[in-house]
Amino acid sequence: MSLFGVELPWSLPLTLVVYGIVVAAAVWIYRDARARGSRYAIVWGVSTLVFTIVPVLLYMYLHRDAGPARRE
Repeated sequence: MSLFGVELPWSLPLTLVVYGIVVAAAVWIYRDARARGSRYAIVWGVSTLVFTIVPVLLYMYLHRDAGPARRE
């Protein structure tokens, strides 16, 4: 695979997909935390970008009994 004559590694498409999923998860967690009225919504979102899966699992564990956030 090459782009503008520069040879790219075979794993680039997979890497972009993984980063896309992480960004989508960070946006989802940020919006959900904001909808729940969390003062730390931005912290949840940024920590998901930095530490990937750990904040996602922690957020889901801490909010498991709350149910879906209500949008107004």
